Amino acid sequence: MALSIAPYRSHCSPLENVSFDSYVHKVTMLEANHCPGAALIHFRLIDGRCYLHTGDFRASKLMQSHLLLTSHRVNLLYLDTTYCHPKYRRRVLQSFGWPELSGKLCSHGKDTPLHILPLSSLRHETLKKYLDSFAYECTTVLAFRPTGWTYSETLGKQLDLIRPTSKGNITIYGVPYSEHSSFSELREFVQFLKPDRIIPTVNVGNAANIDKMQPYFREWLKS
Repeated sequence: MALSIAPYRSHCSPLENVSFDSYVHKVTMLEANHCPGAALIHFRLIDGRCYLHTGDFRASKLMQSHLLLTSHRVNLLYLDTTYCHPKYRRRVLQSFGWPELSGKLCSHGKDTPLHILPLSSLRHETLKKYLDSFAYECTTVLAFRPTGWTYSETLGKQLDLIRPTSKGNITIYGVPYSEHSSFSELREFVQFLKPDRIIPTVNVGNAANIDKMQPYFREWLKS
């Protein structure tokens, strides 16, 4: 295994399932609103203290109604700080439901002008080759590429000012999107939990990066 852990020492724990351990009284996996299999890990120690490790997660309002998080104060929060900087503050657009989506999908590219490609394919050179394979059906490509919480000081906060990149008949737009929490979502999550202490788990390669986050943590915990 990648972690060099003997297989017999590891086991799968379903979400919402409570496990018991001789050192940790209760361990519970909670939905992380991230990729399949991602989970928040809630530790309830024998002495009553609670630790929460978010791992990679996307904070959501639904988490704030979970009984485990509302009934026990979190003493120590290990926080996914991938976007712990004000430049990643974004209004997240509400997504629409698509109850009939499955009936509108097709498996043949020539049957529709809307194609879904791997992220690695959303480059001008790759898209040019892709377009060539549909030369009789299409003449141009307009691509939208998820880019994380994209931000530029020169563009400011308005999404409509994001400039596309074009080469010939290929145009690519960067679309701010991420499965990680934005700065505002991190702030709201911390203000909801009100932990006694926060330990950042991302962008912690040097002390300077860690120190930059501390003022945000202090401000969030005061309010």
